Amino acid sequence: MNNYILRRIPLSDTLNLRDLGGYAAKNGGITRWNAFLRSACPNSLSECDGEILRGLGVTDVIDLRGGGNADEVMRGYESLPFIDVHRIPIGDESVPKTASEVPYGYLRMAEYCNIPQVFRILADSRGGVIFHCFAGKDRTGVVAAMLLMLAGVADEDIIADYTLTYAYFIKRLRADFSRSDAEPNVFKPLPDHMEGFIRLFREKYGDVRSYLLQKGVTEGQLQSILNKFVTRRNNYEKKDTY
Repeated sequence: MNNYILRRIPLSDTLNLRDLGGYAAKNGGITRWNAFLRSACPNSLSECDGEILRGLGVTDVIDLRGGGNADEVMRGYESLPFIDVHRIPIGDESVPKTASEVPYGYLRMAEYCNIPQVFRILADSRGGVIFHCFAGKDRTGVVAAMLLMLAGVADEDIIADYTLTYAYFIKRLRADFSRSDAEPNVFKPLPDHMEGFIRLFREKYGDVRSYLLQKGVTEGQLQSILNKFVTRRNNYEKKDTY
């Protein structure tokens, strides 16, 4: 186990790899570091990157993208023998034309047929799990939000976590919206996008736990996720933070 904690994990050529630990959760809890990490797709992974991921205890990677682009970069993770790679697309490759459509697109991702499979892997993994799409913003943002909602993290923290992608991926995002006929704000992780998704999800389904149970994820699997992801604050091991 490493003796440090980092919000963003600085791999050599992977943007926006971030830990979901350190958020206040319900009933006096706090989300654990090194349990679940969100990321953009890796461009490549060096030998040093592999050692960092091994030190973090990562055992599984979930690629949330669909179509041919999922084949472009998986050679990085697949070269690491201690990591199991799972390709589980949620949603399609379509891009909304207006910013007002984004929360509805996120709701469709949350409703995608493969979402229960994603959460079963989160429950059954041997160690830490990285989940990613292309930018680590949309599909990744939906799964991260659902995980944090399940843990009882405040909406403000869920929204703040989502918007961090703007700082870490802005150069690539600017290139994307300069080549598209969609509104530029479609590509930006704006607070309104995540706030709108959370509102739409709760209006339709109530809460994440009930929704996932309805979709076939078991009580035991949900409890396994919470056991991995949430600890009591007074039991939290203090570490050096950089």
